[in-house]
Amino acid sequence: MLLTGAAGRVARLVAPLLRNEFRLRRLDFRSQQAEADDEVVEADIRDIDALQQACVGVTAVVHLAAQPSEADFRSTLLPRNLDGAWAAFEAAAGARVPRLIFASTIQTVDGNPLESFVRPDAPPRPITVYACTKLFGEALGRLYADTSVLGVACLRLGGVTTADDPRLARDERFRSVWCGPVDLARLITAAIRSDLPFATVIAVSTPGMSRFDTSNPFGWVPAERPVCPSSEA
Repeated sequence: MLLTGAAGRVARLVAPLLRNEFRLRRLDFRSQQAEADDEVVEADIRDIDALQQACVGVTAVVHLAAQPSEADFRSTLLPRNLDGAWAAFEAAAGARVPRLIFASTIQTVDGNPLESFVRPDAPPRPITVYACTKLFGEALGRLYADTSVLGVACLRLGGVTTADDPRLARDERFRSVWCGPVDLARLITAAIRSDLPFATVIAVSTPGMSRFDTSNPFGWVPAERPVCPSSEA
């Protein structure tokens, strides 16, 4: 499995869990330490030739490489989140990789009213330009699923952090969009092992499931809960 953005925060949380299920090829433009039997690739996500070479022989690409929050559009979001996303899909399709898991964001639908129950097929209501770039990636996923061998799962990630993160105790808003890394790793694994051509899944853990519909075709059920003192029962 090729994991892009492997030196990033989310990748560092899920890689040890994914390593239990898959052999990892970890790609990032930053240098990385080799671990276990991982392969390490140093390349820019926009380098289509290097990326396609990294895709050779893998059964899935998990595309986490991106600018992970709001930033200047032209200097940061455009190259990393649009050009980079296109390169990931194009390289995977060119190498005939069977599956690509695209890390989108819950910010694509977080503009819906707080009292609403947000389903995966709800119309997008992005709250940032960053979220708009992720909608571009989701659209690419639909296109490549329809026109290539790629099966694509777009995962609208909540705030990924460990269940003991202090923010879960003091920030109700953050808690409402939280996604535990164990839940995320289980979802990625289920999506990789599926043969469905395309799906969009909202990836949050408890208590976010009270607002966001995590129903999905992979049989994944979030199980993590915050362990902080003020977490909900």
